Amino acid sequence: MRKSFKRGAVILGLFAGGILFGTNATAHAALTPSSSQPGANMVDVSSWQGNLTAADYQTLAQNGVKAVTIKASEGTGYTNPYLSQQIQYAQQAGLSINFYHFVHFTTTDQAASEAQNFINAVQSVTSSKDVVMVADFESSELGGISKTTNDTNLAAFDSALNQAGYNKTDLYTMASWLEVKIDTNASNQGWIADYPGTPTGNKYPSANAWQWASDYRFPNINQNLDVSQLNNSFYLSSGSAANSTNTNANSSSASSASSASSASSSSSTNTSNSSSSKNDGEIVKVPGPSGKQYSAARSASVKLVWRSNMGAHYYQTTKGARYSKHLGTRYGYNSELPNVTWVTDAHEKLYKKNTGHYAIYYHVKSTTGNHGGWIWRGYLN
Repeated sequence: MRKSFKRGAVILGLFAGGILFGTNATAHAALTPSSSQPGANMVDVSSWQGNLTAADYQTLAQNGVKAVTIKASEGTGYTNPYLSQQIQYAQQAGLSINFYHFVHFTTTDQAASEAQNFINAVQSVTSSKDVVMVADFESSELGGISKTTNDTNLAAFDSALNQAGYNKTDLYTMASWLEVKIDTNASNQGWIADYPGTPTGNKYPSANAWQWASDYRFPNINQNLDVSQLNNSFYLSSGSAANSTNTNANSSSASSASSASSASSSSSTNTSNSSSSKNDGEIVKVPGPSGKQYSAARSASVKLVWRSNMGAHYYQTTKGARYSKHLGTRYGYNSELPNVTWVTDAHEKLYKKNTGHYAIYYHVKSTTGNHGGWIWRGYLN
């Protein structure tokens, strides 16, 4: 899993990439596909992978990925601002879609409150209940609580999910905490993180999945990703995979999805599903941005000079567009959101090779967390 957020801020002392304690984590060069390795048929993403493009998700599917589990929420107030976009891209690639929540609860009341935040986040993007809802159990404060208390709190969390109609639940945790700080059970067979130096074989066969690396590199994706080997079909029957047989097309929705996936050389029947359909298992689509969305030439025309975090400043604009950090993906035009207030959290300096000029871009998110991207500083006021 990735860095933890709470109310939009980084929680210090947690994990910079994958799980860094309690596993057999070994420092090594990024892993790449090999026939001797375990299966890499599920990846998990959060806002830290918000830069992945629609084409990147197609690449995942073309390299054997069957499912993606997306961080929906954390604690009682945080929602992943890239949730809608990541669902859209995963659906277009034909991947089964599931969700996880980074937990902090230490009481049953807190567990119920966090479950409601999780439910609200997921229901904001899909009406389907046929998705796996995962409790990401790795936060440092949980390590100081007894296994009995943690088990009780997790049961309260799952009970709240069940009452809302979500009956497919699971537990993600590191191997060293298993049966020491938390237990798996019939409802939560487990998604276990354990990173050996030379990953081979099939660990934890009784669990639903084994996450065996956090530094995996797929072809043409210049970013480390978490990968897991699925031991059964539990994570494969939800999201867009369940939609593949739905042939009820909605022409405007299909057109929007086709535009949004213009970078891909392959297509999925999922792009013809109606965004208003309520069929079981369907992920509700978010309309793609107008115009061409991905440009490899534009991405290659810039060079990063520096990038760093920055404090929160508030702006509005109807000029320009929001982009990925290398400008290759356009998320949307700012004129389409004239009343949105944008909040900064990072900035970067780019050298534009085609003009020989430098430019400062601010990374912004809407105050509601539904939109985000990099905007040229000169457009913000």
